[in-house]
Amino acid sequence: MEKMIDLLTRISVLYNIPQWAVNLGALAIFIFLIATPFIAKKLMEPKYYKFREMVMFNVLWKWKYRKDEISLLWCYCPTCQGMLMCDDENCRSTEDLQNKNTFFICNDCGGNEQGRVIGGDRRYVLSLVKREIWRQIRSLEYIETMKKSKELKDTLLAAEKLVEEVTKEVSMDEVVAQETLSENSKEEQNEEASLVVPEQKNESEIAESIESKEVKNGI
Repeated sequence: MEKMIDLLTRISVLYNIPQWAVNLGALAIFIFLIATPFIAKKLMEPKYYKFREMVMFNVLWKWKYRKDEISLLWCYCPTCQGMLMCDDENCRSTEDLQNKNTFFICNDCGGNEQGRVIGGDRRYVLSLVKREIWRQIRSLEYIETMKKSKELKDTLLAAEKLVEEVTKEVSMDEVVAQETLSENSKEEQNEEASLVVPEQKNESEIAESIESKEVKNGI
């Protein structure tokens, strides 16, 4: 470290360059050398590595690539994006393929069924999805699938924003309604109070007049 600092100082003195500029240049070169292998690896990745999700069997599938192999493949809810649960218990109790069903259930959406596959358990379903992924990659259909996935995401985001805006408007209307009710109740209370005060004044005036009459009459 001391040798490096001494070398940078010599460069600064030799070429009459500010020390901060020499240090900044050395730091930039160091970062470039460290980042170059990662950048090169990213640029050399196959184009289909961007293909990481698609909708199949009415559910959303997501995965990653590891050494040109599909990994971490699993299903997600197309509505809330939550991880789904696979129910394939009946596949163990029957040998009839038509009665072997795998259900995709979203607990975040009230435990509702999001989709199902007839013919096998979850391993069978995962193998079907993997085969479809590789088929689309070989035929280049994945490009169109990526476009559709993006459109679906944009639609979901727009729907979420619309729901948020409607919720805000409804809450604002409720606040305005409550304020209006409170103002009306205050006005009613003020009116009642204004009616009560004159009555009290009238009673006191009547009592005073009666007293004055009694005094005049010598009572």
